[in-house]
Amino acid sequence: MTPHTPVEPQAREARRTGILPDDRRILAVVAVVAALLLVVLTSLVATRWDPLIWFDTGAALHLYSTVHPLPTLGHGLETWTDLFGTRVMIALGVLVAVWLALRRQFTSAVWALGATGAAGAVGWVMKHAVERPRPEFIDPIATGSGPAFPSGHALMATVGMGVLLFATLPLVRGAWRWVVVVLAVGVAFSTGGTRPLLGVHWISDVIAGASLGVVILAGSLLVWTFLPQSLRRWDRVPPQS
Repeated sequence: MTPHTPVEPQAREARRTGILPDDRRILAVVAVVAALLLVVLTSLVATRWDPLIWFDTGAALHLYSTVHPLPTLGHGLETWTDLFGTRVMIALGVLVAVWLALRRQFTSAVWALGATGAAGAVGWVMKHAVERPRPEFIDPIATGSGPAFPSGHALMATVGMGVLLFATLPLVRGAWRWVVVVLAVGVAFSTGGTRPLLGVHWISDVIAGASLGVVILAGSLLVWTFLPQSLRRWDRVPPQS
């Protein structure tokens, strides 16, 4: 009897090209779950479902009464939300795409640019389709412009940090990979969290923005896995001679 040779790991590695994750089942599950959450929230907001409105209103009043008497905290939150704001995250996505292209990760660069552009476009369309008003206070902590739903900061922070994470994760090893993941998730989560704390978004806006960001990241990565191998091999950096 011919001894069994464990070729599956080698075969799987041979099929893998590029730097992006390519497990279609995981990507599909993540995209579907996030999409379902987004659809449910959008429906509840569009129909002004009373329990959600009561929750958002009560949370907004509580957060306002907590942050408003603490101007130093308010200024710190404003600084953080500006540091990782929508425009900054868009610029980050473009810079990551350029960096990937310079490293000859061409299809990954297209993915980074496409995910960033899609997030901005879809977020804008959803905002103006739902037209949800922002919270209003007599003495606001901060001000926001445009419709509230979904939160553009939460959306772009999720996509921007996701793009940066997937681009840099292959460059780190060991425990540092977890450090990078925690930092990326922490920045995205905290940036979205500043919005209801500053009284410029409802909590459901932030959850919807983050959900849309996950849909775009997972969905675009899933599309990337269906690219022909001939295209995905463009992402292989030739060995140094």
